[in-house]
Amino acid sequence: MKIAAIDGYALILPVKEIYGGAAGYLEDCRTLIIRVETDNGIEGWGEATQGRPGNTYETLETMAIMVRRYFAPALIGMDVEETGAVINQLHGVRSGHPIAKAGVETAIYDAVAKFYNLPLYRLLGGPYRRQIELVGGLGMDLGAETIGAKAQQLKLDGYRQFKLKIGHKDLQKDIDRVRAVREVVGGEASIRVDGNASYSFADARELLNALSCYHLSDAEQPLARGDLKSLAELRRAVGVPIAAQESVTSPEDALVVLEAGAADLLKIKLTHIGGFRRALQVAAIVGAKALPVVIGQGSACTPILSAAEMHLHAAMNNAQPGGEMTGFLRLGEQDILSGIELKHARATLTNRAGLGITVNREKLARQAVNNF
Repeated sequence: MKIAAIDGYALILPVKEIYGGAAGYLEDCRTLIIRVETDNGIEGWGEATQGRPGNTYETLETMAIMVRRYFAPALIGMDVEETGAVINQLHGVRSGHPIAKAGVETAIYDAVAKFYNLPLYRLLGGPYRRQIELVGGLGMDLGAETIGAKAQQLKLDGYRQFKLKIGHKDLQKDIDRVRAVREVVGGEASIRVDGNASYSFADARELLNALSCYHLSDAEQPLARGDLKSLAELRRAVGVPIAAQESVTSPEDALVVLEAGAADLLKIKLTHIGGFRRALQVAAIVGAKALPVVIGQGSACTPILSAAEMHLHAAMNNAQPGGEMTGFLRLGEQDILSGIELKHARATLTNRAGLGITVNREKLARQAVNNF
C-alpha cells in the first residue's frame, strides 16, 4: 500500500473563545489539514496547528511549505505498511518542524489504521481507557472578578478538573484568580496552573508557595525551558508538583529533565513533541520512573488534532486522568469535520477505524486558503 499523494489544506477559522496565556493569544485558528492518500484509495487525515507566538517558530506558511516541498516528495511512493521506515524518512528530511511532522505522521497512522479497520488507539497499543475526562481551561483574559463565573459554568457542564493560565506580573492577580476558582469548584476538584515559562525563580517560588494552600494538582513550566537547574531547585522549594512541557521537545529532553530532578510529571502535546512515535517514547521514559504524563493541548484546533491526542491518551498506561485535548471546543462554528463524542465533559472513543473523524473534503477544499 504505497503513498500516492500528500496534500495540505490551509485554513483560517474563527474561534468562539480566546484561550490565552503568558506565551500569547490566538485570535483565530490557523491550521493545516493534511491528507495522505494511498494507491488503494484510503485517505488518512492529520493536522498541524499554528501555536502561540511564544511557543513555536512554525507558522501556517512554513508548515504548508514544508509539507508540499519537502515531506511529500520524500514520502510519495513509500509503502505505508512499512510505517517505521516511513516515519524515519519523514523525520530525516529536515531537522525541526515538529508541528508539521506531527500532522503528516497523524495522517499516515490514520491511513494505516483504516487499512486494518482498527481504531487508532489499538494500533498504538491501547486502549487503557476509552473514556477520557477533559480539563476545563481558564485563560489569562479572565480576571478575578470574572473567572469564578466561567469556572461555575464549566462545573455545571460536568467538569471536575480545571486549568488556569497564569503569568501576570502582579502576582496577587493570579493568587486572587486561583482563590476565586477554588471557592467556586470546591475542595474535591482538581486545579492545575500553567505559567508558560514566564516567571523568574524568585517570583515562581513566592507565587507557588502562596498558592499551595489551594492544593494545586501541579504547576506547569513556571520557569524558562532551558533552566533545569533552577526548575529542580524550585521543585524542592515549593509544595506544588512541577510539570515540564516547554522543556521537553524530544525523548532525549525527557531523560535530561528527569535526571536533573526538575519535574514530577511531563506534559505531552502531540504537535510540540513531533508525533506519535516520539510521544510514546517520552511516555515510556517517564513511565520507567513510575511518573505520569499529561496529554493534550487547549489552543483552538479542529477535531482531527483533538481526536489524535485522545487516541494517544487511550494508548498510554501512565496518562494522567484529565485530558487537556480541548482545542476543538474553542473552534467557532464549522461543518467540515465531525466525530468526537462528548457528554458531561467526557469524550468517548468509538470503534470507528482510524481517528474516527469524518471530513467533508468538498467543503474543506472550498474553505482552504489558496495563497499558501
